[in-house]
Amino acid sequence: MKCPHCRNKTFIRSSEEISNLTRKQYYQCSNIFCGHTFTAMQSISETIVPSAIPDPKVNIPISPYSRHAKKV
Repeated sequence: MKCPHCRNKTFIRSSEEISNLTRKQYYQCSNIFCGHTFTAMQSISETIVPSAIPDPKVNIPISPYSRHAKKV
């Protein structure tokens, strides 16, 4: 991810699990003159190929572009 201010590369300095589908990530800009530090959320949004050992408590929608999507 690029810094939203100076557009330089950023690095994930730390992260924490919010749920089994979401992580909060802490980013730091690589430009020492900018120094912007910020958080972003990363979450799983779609399944492209289903798991071979699915957890029945996890519900991730199938991507419409997946070959496993049901055709209507």
